[in-house]
Amino acid sequence: MQPETRMTAALPPDPAPDAAPLAAPEQSQRFAILGDVGAPVFAAWIARHARRLGLRGAILRHDAGRIDVVLTGLPDLLDAMALGCSLGPREVWVDRIDRAEAALQNLNEFASGGD
Repeated sequence: MQPETRMTAALPPDPAPDAAPLAAPEQSQRFAILGDVGAPVFAAWIARHARRLGLRGAILRHDAGRIDVVLTGLPDLLDAMALGCSLGPREVWVDRIDRAEAALQNLNEFASGGD
């Protein structure tokens, strides 16, 4: 009877204990939020939720049919913000959000005209 032979694959070495995990680079995007979005509470809602997600940015325009926002942060958090904005507070109805890449913004926090 022959002894059983096992094959093992070499595992890659463990990363250095002080090595930081790789993170996706931050991006800046411009959101054009279209619909019945004129309620004054929406700008404050956007600013509050952006801060909760750790996003930086500013509201550039706000009228009855459109809000333009520039946001900077990690791509997954920008996606989460877009989803949140599409649902919005109950005082607004969002028809669509047009997103476009923007020049990377160097903002310290989210700026809003009123919050």
